[in-house]
Amino acid sequence: MASFLHLLLLLRPFPSKKLIFLTPQNPQSPPIFSSPSRNLKIYPDEKLFKRKNNFNFSLSYRFSTEDFFEDDEGAENCRFDEAVLLFNSRDYHKCHYFLEALWNKAEEPRRTLIHGILQCAVGFHHLFNQNHRGAMMELGEGLCKLRKMNFQSGPFYQFEQEISATLDFIYQTQLELAACADDLCLTMDGSERSYQLLGSYAAGQHLYHLERDSNDILYIVFFPEGWHSSGKPPRVKVPTLHATEEHLMESEYN
Repeated sequence: MASFLHLLLLLRPFPSKKLIFLTPQNPQSPPIFSSPSRNLKIYPDEKLFKRKNNFNFSLSYRFSTEDFFEDDEGAENCRFDEAVLLFNSRDYHKCHYFLEALWNKAEEPRRTLIHGILQCAVGFHHLFNQNHRGAMMELGEGLCKLRKMNFQSGPFYQFEQEISATLDFIYQTQLELAACADDLCLTMDGSERSYQLLGSYAAGQHLYHLERDSNDILYIVFFPEGWHSSGKPPRVKVPTLHATEEHLMESEYN
């Protein structure tokens, strides 16, 4: 699996400060992000991690379920179908607690699958709370776990494909912001500096909003303040999960 830094080596200088939406060369194989071990350490029971430049932001998915469920019985009675309903209604924060409760008692390979979905939920929570880099990291790690299952068809495969498309969409739109600002244009050359910038220029800013089309399909739309385009703003369908408890119990490594 390519590292986050290695992926940036594929990028080229932007000719001007004008924002340009990049079309992926291979939409079927969007970039996957991993945590570079020399730059990032994730502590299971902490909510923050620290990079070399002392820039902190919330990333870890391990918020204690004790903060949500009043007793052990509440966590024990969590159902996967409830977690799916919460995910599809975009209550990603609450969904996380249900998935973590399921993950704590699951065995492989379902444990890996639940973990992947859990990280996707946390990724979307980050995205809609303007932690764009955290969103990319969590969605990337979640996608890796989904791909580890090697699904070839079915609801989990469809979910994996939609997460992949969303991650590629976020990655491409973040490149625009990382490469060009109002007073600065940098070459994304895979350096430590360029990596730090990716996802950081617009931290805390509203870049994405939700929009329904005429067919009642919900999209994530990239339209930051001051952004101008002659065409429609880039968008991607909001991923939905159409799996049931039965699908989960039948899941195996392929």
